[in-house]
Amino acid sequence: MITIDEVKQISTKLSEENMGIADDSLSGDISSIIYYSDVIECDDTVIIHRHIDIDYSFGDYFEVCEDTKLFQCICTLCNLPLLQEEQEIVIYQIN
Repeated sequence: MITIDEVKQISTKLSEENMGIADDSLSGDISSIIYYSDVIECDDTVIIHRHIDIDYSFGDYFEVCEDTKLFQCICTLCNLPLLQEEQEIVIYQIN
């Protein structure tokens, strides 16, 4: 699990990526951050879809795709591996 200061860093980077401004005002509304590695098999093809979902207490969520700077930043901040099997890792969650 990460600290509230790290949640603020992620919130700031998310707003920078989406709105072009550094703002952590929604960091207190983040209810969970979960890393997913989904494995999709289709015939002989296996697709690994990695993403991070940021859920807000007011019902919205944001999916951070693997090909973004924010995804790489969160993985580095949390020391997350690029999993090859289907799994989920709870990075942050309000109890």
